[in-house]
Amino acid sequence: MSMSGTDVVVAPVTVNKENRSYVQWGPILGGAVIATAISTIMTVFGSAIGLSMVSVDFEKSSSATALAIAGALWALWVMASATMAGGYLAGRMRQPNFDANGEERKVRDATHGLLVWATGALLITVVATSSLFGAAKTAASGVASASSGLASLVSQNVDPLAMTLDNVMRANGQPPTAQERDEASRIFVSALKNDKIEQSDRDYLASRLAARSGISEQDAQKRIDDSYARLSQARETAKQAAERARKIAVLTAFLTAAALLVGAAAAAWAATLGGEHRDENLRVDPTL
Repeated sequence: MSMSGTDVVVAPVTVNKENRSYVQWGPILGGAVIATAISTIMTVFGSAIGLSMVSVDFEKSSSATALAIAGALWALWVMASATMAGGYLAGRMRQPNFDANGEERKVRDATHGLLVWATGALLITVVATSSLFGAAKTAASGVASASSGLASLVSQNVDPLAMTLDNVMRANGQPPTAQERDEASRIFVSALKNDKIEQSDRDYLASRLAARSGISEQDAQKRIDDSYARLSQARETAKQAAERARKIAVLTAFLTAAALLVGAAAAAWAATLGGEHRDENLRVDPTL
């Protein structure tokens, strides 16, 4: 356009858009700290509950399976509660960008909830290994310590093979020599490996036992058979305990993974709920 010999150029109208990331770490870190604090406190309470299930009297204590299931359920409750609280805070405190519809804002809130869950998991790991929270860590390991203490109290580090040798080599007169005891030990170990005691070894031990203890060879053979049966039973008991511990470990691992997944879902849902409550109370109409 020309006016009085002067050219006027009209520039196009532009709108300044705010250049801001959709991820806001302030609410995320705040929610993660809240989740970590709640998790630490509830872990201490859970340890106290677990210790109440353990008694000095072994028969009055809950079984290892019951302790594992109770611990896993409590961990599930702690994870869900802590992540929900942290996720809700992040969703409620997040400042929305009104450049999308309500559905998109829900997705962004849920994403912040997931980041709270992930950041909280890292913070909980740091807390668990930090001497700053020694009291919480001590309380959390109380159940395991009490259980192991009971096991030590019951077993008293008794060696089944040593007890078997004591029963077999027991004599009224001169006690057996170290060489004789080692020889009998090798025979019983070989018998356990082969699931039977060889007749030649059995006869040899019976003759030595009869000569030393002044009993008949038949009685000596019966003593050997009874001792080997008890030793075999102790081996089977140990195998069953190991298998039970393996199953409990597998169950605990699966329940831990399930608790983490539930925590992620709970954090995302709570963050979405917090975002809805935030939008309901905004003075600016967020509807596009």
